[in-house]
Amino acid sequence: MAITKSDIPDLLLPGLKTEFELAYRSELSNNIVERVATVVNTTLPVQRYAWLGATPAMREFTDERRPAGISSYASSIEDKVFESSIAVDRKAIEDDQLEMIRLRIRDLAFRVAAHRQQLVVQLLASGFTTNGWDAQPFFSDNHPTSGGSTYSNKAAVALSSTSLSDAITQMMLCPDDTGEPLGIVPDTLVVGPKNQWTASELIHSQVVIYKGNASDTAAPTPYLNSLYGKLNVIVSPYLAGNSDDNWFLLDTKRPIRSVILQQRSDVPVEFSALEASSGSEAAWMRDRYHYGVRGRYNVGFGLWQTAYGSVV
Repeated sequence: MAITKSDIPDLLLPGLKTEFELAYRSELSNNIVERVATVVNTTLPVQRYAWLGATPAMREFTDERRPAGISSYASSIEDKVFESSIAVDRKAIEDDQLEMIRLRIRDLAFRVAAHRQQLVVQLLASGFTTNGWDAQPFFSDNHPTSGGSTYSNKAAVALSSTSLSDAITQMMLCPDDTGEPLGIVPDTLVVGPKNQWTASELIHSQVVIYKGNASDTAAPTPYLNSLYGKLNVIVSPYLAGNSDDNWFLLDTKRPIRSVILQQRSDVPVEFSALEASSGSEAAWMRDRYHYGVRGRYNVGFGLWQTAYGSVV
């Protein structure tokens, strides 16, 4: 039987699905989410995280084991359903404008990956007012620690060599549930476009030129930059508007990080279409075919000890 132009949309769909999958995998491999957040796969619509507190440090085995108790704190993350869809005129397919359609499908894959990054970064930005699992704002001056004391992972200063050095020191001294240093070593600095040049100078410049000011007329003097190469810099476009001056210092090497991205392993991100063979009303009434993507995922806070934030 000869193939007619009306058959083309149905024949095109498998190729577009493959196009989407390849583009989506490529975008995920270059996405900051896996570098910043702990990705948890689940089959439940609501996943409860009963935090166990800090894992106890090693001790000499002299008498018997002393297992740490379960913390009374717990939190839950409920997944949400997200979608993005495009409409393609039927005549575009009939006129063989397939490459233009493939470009839109690739951009659809980019949008999905970018949305995951947006959720993660905007959750960090909300951490100054949104509570974490210990019933304190995620970035707070009063996180409860051992012996009834508190600890801070928050500042209200602009990004500079002094503020960044202080933040690194503060994170490294963060105690565990018994008062011992938790072993936090920050490795990532997250900034928005406004702070990207300051961050680049602080981290990527081997030499810093000291410049005089109104109260100090010393001649410009070069000196070695002690922060050079100590951190990875991530610039996210989603730190903008009221959050454009905010910056975040993270320890991303630990299994449980500051942000958790929860996704359904049994309901993966799905690319689908409404076309002629599916009886689409749009295809028949409006001469259009619809292609879209759907996913179930959400974000929530992890361990506050692995993050330090400054709101300006």
